[in-house]
Amino acid sequence: MNKNILIMDSNGIFNIQFIISLMILLIIFTTLLSISVEEFTAIDETQNRKESRIITDDLSEIINEVYVKGDGYSREYELPSKINTESYVLLVNATGVYINSHYQFTYSKFFPQGILKRKEFYLEPGNLYTFINKNNSVDIIQNN
Repeated sequence: MNKNILIMDSNGIFNIQFIISLMILLIIFTTLLSISVEEFTAIDETQNRKESRIITDDLSEIINEVYVKGDGYSREYELPSKINTESYVLLVNATGVYINSHYQFTYSKFFPQGILKRKEFYLEPGNLYTFINKNNSVDIIQNN
């Protein structure tokens, strides 16, 4: 008889070494699957932050341009309805442009600070806005 402990009879022999090897492979595959899921989640979050960053940078650039070009100058900007299929909140205040999208915050400054006509503006996703310089301060008007 074999020195290994037998699990089945002579018709189909399995030994403990085979079962332990199978369990180790199962643990390795489960670990790899878990790591892959975490990586895909991180990639999705990075894409979400990227789109938020593009929007905040665009708006900061528009506010700077409208302020620098002087009284009466205006630009329009349409916000996307969602960022990576997620809703978001956009705030423009005296210190910069902020987006909260799926519990991730993105921020961009504009210079000089304190150039807004009001203290803060909450911009709604999917709407068109006009940024206009009125008496050397920037006002934001919703068009639709």
